[in-house]
Amino acid sequence: MPVALPPPTTLPTHEVLGVTPNLADVEPQVQTIASQWLSSFAVAAQKGDGAAFASLFAQDGFWRDILAFTNDYRTIRTPSIAQAATARFPFVKAKDFVFAESKPALTQPWADVTFLSLHFDFATKVGPAYGIASLVNERGTWKAYTVFTFLEGIHDNAAKIGKNRPRGTHNDKLSYDQQRALEAEFQDADPEVLIIGAGHNGLTAAAQLKALGVSSLVIDKQKRIGDNWRLRYKSLSLHDPVYANHLPMYPFPPNWPIFTPAGKLANFLESYVDVLELNVWSSSRILPGSTHDAATGTWSVQIERGDGSVRKFTVKKVILATGLGGGKAKMPAPFQGQEKFEGTYVHSSGHGSGEDWKGKRALVIGACTSAHDISVDFAQNGADVTMLQRSPTFVMSVKEGMSRMVDGLYSETSPPTDLADRIGESNPKFVVKLIHERIVPKIALADKALLEGLDKAGFQYTFGPDGSGFIMMALEKAGGYYFSTGGSEMIGRGEIKVKNGEIASFEGGKTVLFKDGSRQDFDVIVAATGYTGFDDVIASTIGPQFVAQRSAVWGLDAEGELQGVCRESGIPDFFFFVGNLSAARINSKVLALTIKQQILGIWGDRYTIAKQEANPIGNGFH
Repeated sequence: MPVALPPPTTLPTHEVLGVTPNLADVEPQVQTIASQWLSSFAVAAQKGDGAAFASLFAQDGFWRDILAFTNDYRTIRTPSIAQAATARFPFVKAKDFVFAESKPALTQPWADVTFLSLHFDFATKVGPAYGIASLVNERGTWKAYTVFTFLEGIHDNAAKIGKNRPRGTHNDKLSYDQQRALEAEFQDADPEVLIIGAGHNGLTAAAQLKALGVSSLVIDKQKRIGDNWRLRYKSLSLHDPVYANHLPMYPFPPNWPIFTPAGKLANFLESYVDVLELNVWSSSRILPGSTHDAATGTWSVQIERGDGSVRKFTVKKVILATGLGGGKAKMPAPFQGQEKFEGTYVHSSGHGSGEDWKGKRALVIGACTSAHDISVDFAQNGADVTMLQRSPTFVMSVKEGMSRMVDGLYSETSPPTDLADRIGESNPKFVVKLIHERIVPKIALADKALLEGLDKAGFQYTFGPDGSGFIMMALEKAGGYYFSTGGSEMIGRGEIKVKNGEIASFEGGKTVLFKDGSRQDFDVIVAATGYTGFDDVIASTIGPQFVAQRSAVWGLDAEGELQGVCRESGIPDFFFFVGNLSAARINSKVLALTIKQQILGIWGDRYTIAKQEANPIGNGFH
């Protein structure tokens, strides 16, 4: 069974490994070292020798696999690798190991850490795959610190892109627009997959499925594609740079701004649907009463369209892609006297623009991204705004933080996005945390003046778990941080006031009593307090009877992999797809490959943590 290990506490430093490589001596041997390691992997895989494969890893190494060997997202530590490989190698039948286009190379990200990295292509019983290994010199022998393996496709079912793109037609009787309108109506056949939610996740899933020849219908309650961005507060912009946010098969053009206004992204999503010919029904919702037939593995659903008409479909899979928060706007529990408040009290989703509150007094409950953005909006429009902070927040400036976090993979001079994604995914989440522990202090030093301003203003900040910044906050609870585009600076200058604590009650009129005994009057209060979660979405879409079946969604499992996202959901033939734009590229492909295999009947069981615990050997393809 898998050996339970605590998360690692250090990177593979020269001190930990017991040797400091002499780069001048190693450089001429890079190709030979890489070739010997890859050849040993190939022999172990072809012989089904899990122990031999495990011997290629450092004492505290990681094998991260996405679909290629385990049909899952797994990060397996060295003590458990032999068992997993022994169980999976005979069924996966990996072969044809060769170096990929990227050549083996030495890298030294820090003075005390040296990697020899190699990229390789190989094939499995299912399809082509890709791998990346980062070797370290452990007491004189080059062994793998991390190995990443990733299923890239399915044999005889290549994605219809690039050299496999559709040929097109001539002399059609119907115009292009007429053909597209007919396709989107599904009059002759039901869609194979129903996708609920036409945000970036739902649309990228539809695009990847279409490329693999799987038909899908995307439905969304909003009137226009992109309204999930367009109708939020006017000042909203993305805090991640464009280089990390490209969508699959249709990247942003080269003149796109580095930081994207929400309305501009909304319009791009409309273009994405048009150019990639995705079938989307706006102003539509799934009606209560959906049922799943275990015998046929299908869902019976009813869709109500904007004109009131109802269509019934039988689909093979359902994807829920309605956002990470999910559910309804989550307000704080009602305060004593709240019904007597004479001001305006709304959730952040109901905030329009600070220009409506010029000269007024505003309170924003919360101290993370939305709270900062809304506070900035109030302040820039002449409102007297106070931010109510209930717990510390990780803060870094976009200027100093983003360049150190992402420039190596996502910038004007970085590798192609597809390669950058593979490199980024090759690091297990626990390793990423260790990397961030080294980066965050440098960001804090560069942000010294900003943090001193926050201190002076009474804003509480944290450097995250073990000093790792936002990364574990994002992966565990999808919140608790802010990338400053001006809000923190405004707090430091006193343009946004900060109050620590919580509301005790409403005192009548526009007066709020805080738990520290102080009172203040406000004309408007905005609660940036998130959403109720997935249970409400499940209940309002496929039905409340399925709520109890769902497994955890988001947060990390024991191996450091995200729970429930594009994996088993606990609900049959039903998937959750949530996350940011950057993650959508890889995850949409994983989800599409999973569904395509299941439709083709070549999908085997997932080799999950539980399966490895219950069945040390076996668990192959059906």
